[in-house]
Amino acid sequence: MKPSVRTLTTDALSGLKQIDTGTVQVCATSPPFYLLRAYGTKSEWPDGWMGELGHEEHPNDFVRHLLYVFDEVWRVMKDDGCLWVNLADTFNNKQGKKGTTNAPNGSNGRFDAGGKRYAESLRAQPDFFKHFVPGIGHKSEMGVPSRFHLAMTDTSFRAFVGAPEGPQWICRRTVIWAKSMVRLDTQQGEGTAMPEPTRDRPSRNYEFLFLFTKRPDYQFDRSAIDIPARKSYKRGDKANAGSVWETEILSDSAPGPAGVWRVNQEASRYPHVAIWPRALVRQMLLPTTKEGDIVLDPFAGSGTTGEVAVDMGLKAILIESSDIAQNALKDRVVGMQDRLFT
Repeated sequence: MKPSVRTLTTDALSGLKQIDTGTVQVCATSPPFYLLRAYGTKSEWPDGWMGELGHEEHPNDFVRHLLYVFDEVWRVMKDDGCLWVNLADTFNNKQGKKGTTNAPNGSNGRFDAGGKRYAESLRAQPDFFKHFVPGIGHKSEMGVPSRFHLAMTDTSFRAFVGAPEGPQWICRRTVIWAKSMVRLDTQQGEGTAMPEPTRDRPSRNYEFLFLFTKRPDYQFDRSAIDIPARKSYKRGDKANAGSVWETEILSDSAPGPAGVWRVNQEASRYPHVAIWPRALVRQMLLPTTKEGDIVLDPFAGSGTTGEVAVDMGLKAILIESSDIAQNALKDRVVGMQDRLFT
């Protein structure tokens, strides 16, 4: 079956309503993180709120809006399909746009920490969006990924965040995407996370990847991402790769998976758009898809999910409303023009 990609230039909810029920095998996506960026993509939500996803007054409101999106994903996804969601946490900060507390030179200190090229790339990205949430301590993590996990899987917490009755997902695993790691015995670091000048806490060097399913039995071939066994009596035996995947600035085109994935998380022609490493997307799709399956990304950004899917012989549906991401997305789609379907 010939691979192909379909693009929908609209918000996630509107785009999902254009997709037929039970047609998608895998959804792999990274929604906008709470209180992080301003992409200029306001829309009206089923609860009557008008605004941009990630700019809600409280993290529970953000989680509720994510549930509206993933309720629609449930509808379009096959019963044996898988959902991968990438999220990271946010700190509550009274300083707003001025920068991080206890950081030298405010937000400019973050630019300085990464060097000139990093500073230029960061300044080219969408503006930061900050909002202090009363009721949560200043400088505290807000537990957004944990709230989302509970709301997706626990019907009582779903009701707590104000969402109507809806699907109950099964979370099969929470994977740690480690952008850098430190060996405590040698105090040597490997990998490269985003530089942070903050001096009163460890830096943020990982994000979460949640694997959700609709039912206990689903399409998943773990052998597709198994790694060579370190201890085995038989040559060629393989073992579980585990749930901590590391990325490091080396190459994002290495063939095949490994226990510790080292991929380039910043080398991109589109520095103004947050881009997934292609190898990370490949790691999610390898065990959960077969040739010809349809992969969905309702927050497609620059289209990395679609690019990887097509390279793997899959079909892709990409939904994106942000003008900021459109140039990158169109550029990638043009590169696959002979495989495009509408």
